[in-house]
Amino acid sequence: MRGARAFGVLLRNEWFKARKRLAFWIALGFYAFFTVMNHGQPFLERSEGFRLPDVWPAVFGDESTMVVIFAALSLVLLSATEFGWRTARQNVIDGLSKSQWFWGKSLLLPVVGIAFIGVHVSIPTVLALMRTDFGAAAGPLVPLSVFQAAGGLGLAFLSVGALAFLLSLVIRRTGAALAVWFLWVGPIESGMLPALVRRFLPDFTGWLGYLPFTNAFPLLEFRSYDAAAYERYAAAVDAAGRTPPAAVDPAWHLVTAAAWTVLFVGIAFILFRRRDL
Repeated sequence: MRGARAFGVLLRNEWFKARKRLAFWIALGFYAFFTVMNHGQPFLERSEGFRLPDVWPAVFGDESTMVVIFAALSLVLLSATEFGWRTARQNVIDGLSKSQWFWGKSLLLPVVGIAFIGVHVSIPTVLALMRTDFGAAAGPLVPLSVFQAAGGLGLAFLSVGALAFLLSLVIRRTGAALAVWFLWVGPIESGMLPALVRRFLPDFTGWLGYLPFTNAFPLLEFRSYDAAAYERYAAAVDAAGRTPPAAVDPAWHLVTAAAWTVLFVGIAFILFRRRDL
């Protein structure tokens, strides 16, 4: 019971601090605005297609990358500022152990993820419900693949967000942590590192797809979880005169995302314990 109570107290503390931060609400509000604009146009223009269950490939698709990025940025804003404002040190002085502070702060990973993914999914779902004819539905409006896709999106964020969390606790400066995170997910992972591996370690190029940010992409696509969605996608690509990519089995990408999450949080804990506040 004592551990469960401590967990609950830490979670309430972190949520209290997060909801008091204007930066968090600005980021969440801007992402909500982005989501409304992204789905508002097809909602207004397509009287038939924008409904359940047809909307799910649009909900879990290329735009899902943005929710991962926005949520990771918010995580940095909520974590790194604890050191600049000395609130981390004050929390320990007030009675928390360093381990309790760390694990409480790590709870921001699921809290921030749930907040942003909730916005990402709920807005198009509400719009699609307005156009859905429940009496004409031939199958489930929310199939199992939707929950699988939501879980994959959540795990994709946890792996990429854990890297942002690690950098926040190591660098302890918001701007610098954001810069290094963007440098990794952009030029390093997408350009420099693949080029070096292909040049000096060509036998290991197959592993490039399992780098933290790259590994997240297969988890963001609805067709990775729904065979019918993949068949429609493949047919559309084939009709356009291109060769459709092979269907992706997300299993190993899910395992890899979980492994990256554990690794980054574990490294963050070890380094945090060794440094003074």
